[in-house]
Amino acid sequence: AAPANQDYDKEMLQAQVPLSEWENKTKMTPSFYEPVKVSELDYDSFQSRMTDEEWEGFQQYFPVLSENAAFHYTSFDDREELNQNREPITEGEYVLFQRYTSEEVTNLSNFVKAYIDSDIEEMMIDEIRVFDLDGDGIQELIMQWTPVGDIWVLHHEKGEFYGWKIMYRGFEALQTNGVYIGSGGASSNRWMRMQFDSGIWLEEILFEEDWGEYYVNGEPVDEDIFLQQVAIYETEEYVIGYKPKRQENKMTKKYPPS
Repeated sequence: AAPANQDYDKEMLQAQVPLSEWENKTKMTPSFYEPVKVSELDYDSFQSRMTDEEWEGFQQYFPVLSENAAFHYTSFDDREELNQNREPITEGEYVLFQRYTSEEVTNLSNFVKAYIDSDIEEMMIDEIRVFDLDGDGIQELIMQWTPVGDIWVLHHEKGEFYGWKIMYRGFEALQTNGVYIGSGGASSNRWMRMQFDSGIWLEEILFEEDWGEYYVNGEPVDEDIFLQQVAIYETEEYVIGYKPKRQENKMTKKYPPS
């Protein structure tokens, strides 16, 4: 859902990120679009579609995907709500930041096994994006998984890997300026961006609409002011998503090649 301005809604609240130009122009069989197990991922199929910068960023996460390297992990359930001074909120204060600290260490095999042990079918990759979320020069790997619809974001820094997980509704319409939308319901949306520093993910809430009430940087405003401020961050440019392809021999490739 979105503000009352219908023309603006069509631009701001896209449910899907755009596919690459290559995917839009190429006629592909339905099997190409099927989600793929991480063990069957055709890495080379991404190289021909990604930019050189994206491909370089993607490769740094191959140890996690194909070699089961450990990563520090956090999720939406671990969030700590903070005020404008980045301190824990007190009663009556507005949440302007959400902090996620990567305290657990796991690997992909353990993570997938946890879903299977919970009687959820094996996780499969539905889409991949490679993008520098916070402008620190390090590209993150953003993966959408099925069947649960989780979004995983991986970050690589100083030889360590860090992972953050959130439901897809909390990370929609990612723009090239790093702003994305988190939806809490039909008429509840937040415009946010993420920072990463020394093992901590810090999510900043820029704007919020909540059932006819509008906020900018935590302050209540009229709808027209809200729309004007949101429009400043609306680039109409969204981060490209790439659909996975299954390897024909269904064998896991190890990277970097020997």
